[in-house]
Amino acid sequence: MHRHPAEVFGIPITVNNARAKSLRGKHWCVFRDQVCDKQSRLIDYPMGVCSVQYGDDVLALCPKRFLENDVVFKDVADHYFQSRDNLLVFPEVGLVGVGNFDFIMVKHKPFSSEIQDSVVIEVQTGQTTSTGRLVQALKDFINGEDVRDRNYGFGLNLADIWKRSFTQILNKGMVMEEWGHKIYWVVQERVYQDFVNRYGLHSIQYNQNEKTVFWLYDLTCRDDHYAMVHTREESSTIDDLFKAYRENRVVPSKDKFLEGVKSKIERNMQIDLKFE
Repeated sequence: MHRHPAEVFGIPITVNNARAKSLRGKHWCVFRDQVCDKQSRLIDYPMGVCSVQYGDDVLALCPKRFLENDVVFKDVADHYFQSRDNLLVFPEVGLVGVGNFDFIMVKHKPFSSEIQDSVVIEVQTGQTTSTGRLVQALKDFINGEDVRDRNYGFGLNLADIWKRSFTQILNKGMVMEEWGHKIYWVVQERVYQDFVNRYGLHSIQYNQNEKTVFWLYDLTCRDDHYAMVHTREESSTIDDLFKAYRENRVVPSKDKFLEGVKSKIERNMQIDLKFE
C-alpha cells in the first residue's frame, strides 16, 4: 500500500512547475497565504505535509488544509444562513470552562454590530503514527526523490483522535443545545467513517432540528490540485452521542491488566533479592 505525502506546501507532489517550486522554496502555506508554521524537531524547516496518500485515500493532516478558498465557511453559510451577507468569521474564540472554538461565524445586522445569529465550526483532521517516517518522506521529496510509489510505513492514529475529540463533541454540543445554536464538525469522510464504526453510529442521518452537525468533505483530484468537496451532512443529539459513547467503549481485560501488574511485582522482587 502506498503511504507517502500527497501535498507538500499545498501543492500535489505530482506538480513540479515553476509556481510549485517557488512556493515550496518559500515553505509557503497556500491555504493561509503565509509561511507554514507547522514544526517537527526532526527538520529545520516547516513540516509542510498538508495531506498524505494512504492507500486509495488522500487524507488531510493539517487543520489549515480546510481553509482552502474559504470553501468550508461558504458552504456552512449557504446551509445554515442561506446567505453570505453580513457574515464575519472569528478564529479561536474561547469559552470559559469549555475551551476554544476553532471558529465562530456571526451574522450581524447591516451596518451594525448587533448579532442576529451565530454558528460554531470545528475542524477535525487525521493524524499519523510513526510520524518520523513521514518526515523522512518529506526530506526525500525535498531532496528531489520520486516518492510516489513508496510506502513509508506511517499509520493513522484514528483511535487517539476520537478518544480525545469525543469529549469535546459532547461538552461543546451540550452548550450548543442549551443555547439553541448549531455546531458544525468538519471532518473528512475516511476519518468520520472510523468514528461511525467505532461507536456504532450506523443509523445516524441528518435532522435539521439537531444541533450537532457532522459536515463531511473529501479531497478530489482536479488537474493540478486537490479540491475540497462537500459530500454530505449528518447530525445527532448529545443524548444519542453519549449513549453511543457509553455503550461502545472498549473495556480492556481485567485479567490481562493484572497479569501485567503481577509481572512487575515479580521483577521488583527479583531486584530486591539481588540487592539483599
